[in-house]
Amino acid sequence: MAGYYNPSSPSRSRVDESIKIAGSATSSMRSYYTTSEEHTHSCERLLQNREPRSPSRSRGNATQSPFLRLPAEIRLQIYALLVLPRRPSDLIPSYEKVESSAQDSFDYDRRERGTDRAWAANLSNPVLLIRTIEGNRYAQRYGPNKPRGEHKRSDYTVRADRYRLRCMKTTYHCVNNPRIEDHLGILRANKQIHAEAADLLYSSYTFDFDTHVEAIIPFLNDLTPFARSCVKSMRFVKRGLAYDKEFDRAEWTSAMRYLTSSSSNIHLRRLQLGIVAGRPGANGWDRIATYQPQDFTLLRDHEGMQWMQYLLELRGLQELDVSAVVEHCAPATNSMAMANFIRFSASIESGFAQYMRDAVVQPCVV
Repeated sequence: MAGYYNPSSPSRSRVDESIKIAGSATSSMRSYYTTSEEHTHSCERLLQNREPRSPSRSRGNATQSPFLRLPAEIRLQIYALLVLPRRPSDLIPSYEKVESSAQDSFDYDRRERGTDRAWAANLSNPVLLIRTIEGNRYAQRYGPNKPRGEHKRSDYTVRADRYRLRCMKTTYHCVNNPRIEDHLGILRANKQIHAEAADLLYSSYTFDFDTHVEAIIPFLNDLTPFARSCVKSMRFVKRGLAYDKEFDRAEWTSAMRYLTSSSSNIHLRRLQLGIVAGRPGANGWDRIATYQPQDFTLLRDHEGMQWMQYLLELRGLQELDVSAVVEHCAPATNSMAMANFIRFSASIESGFAQYMRDAVVQPCVV
């Protein structure tokens, strides 16, 4: 979706076409992460920062536009028809599986339980899968057919191949790009329409990076400051603690510093946090004494657990989902480090999840 953020001249024909289908949307409105009040305030902030224009010209444009004279609720329904997926199949991964610096916990070939039908997305919470892809492959994939107006994406270096022994320059891409490219011209209509539509666009999707935390900074940094401030929901996965390398820790630290820095202008409301958990066999967690929430007050300062401290700096979260991405691991035997990893793994969805919710989730004020 990169490259459609900077509005230019008005596009009256696209707006008029959108007005025609507004009626079909009035009965299918659904809630988004951004409330109407927050939406109004975010639009006002953008409009206050735009270049000054003559009062008569501004009033004339607003008065002459039949679209902008519609109630805000109707405009939001029109934007939803343009920038959100209409069918679950619109979000099915359409590219081959990405080979990256770490195993991806997402199964691109998922099927519905007990059927041969492809996994269907949940339209009430649309998810975009942002993954690392080799820069040359990205250029070959699109070539001259690159989406109109798309700017050059930031590139970055990761450890690649199966054993992560070599460095490779890469960039990011969306594995399940929704079929809305032909509708994004609405963002170039004028500044007010851009603010309203972009707010809905970026606040409605969950941006899922899985284990590709190295893509978080390039992706978000390529957005405009306003678009970045509209992102409300993300998902990423912490790689297995027992197998962390120095570059894994560096990538995690950089990404978390960026997300928690006030200068990044990111205001997450929902976070889905996956953590790679080790379980030695199907019954490997039997008779394992799990950590209680209060235990993590001390554990967060122990060696190898410092990664938690960046998560504790998150502010404004209203929802935190913590899940264990279970993988097979070696038995504890005589290794104290592996024994601690297994015990922590067994505690991810219980004691650790409760500790994190108590620490960072702010109750909604009605």
